[in-house]
Amino acid sequence: MTYSTNNIAFTAPVNPPGSTPVLTRDQVWAGFLIKIRSAETFVPAGIQSTSVISQSIDQNGNPVTVREVIFREDQRKAKETVTAYKNSRIDFVQPDGSLISNILSEGAGGELFMTYAFEWRHPGASSEELDAFNVKERRLSRMAVEGTIAAMRELATKGEI
Repeated sequence: MTYSTNNIAFTAPVNPPGSTPVLTRDQVWAGFLIKIRSAETFVPAGIQSTSVISQSIDQNGNPVTVREVIFREDQRKAKETVTAYKNSRIDFVQPDGSLISNILSEGAGGELFMTYAFEWRHPGASSEELDAFNVKERRLSRMAVEGTIAAMRELATKGEI
């Protein structure tokens, strides 16, 4: 099967000027680990629910979670394999090979950034369909990053991370 693919990334500062509370790397990482088990907490407009199917450790000592998410828009279910690479990246791989990476990085001045990189596969999509998906996926990528940061800030305010 041939896949048409959109590769999209969006980055935002974790602690833009004036944001409170200021999130630490440890808090963001704790939030990422919660996100594996409860994606809807971070992207409620996009994900309806998350169910953990299994947990294991890969050959390099990284935690691996297999989960099922239900997408809110079309009720589509996706079984994802999620690998956490402490304390910088989490990869979500879907059955069709689509890959989403949630990345926590540091700037030259020590400031934290969150990047989501998406490799969205669309089997058999025409170039026009792929362009339409691209517009939607760019909007969703921004919403996902900004929503995740906002949710983490709320969890930190409540003392949950």
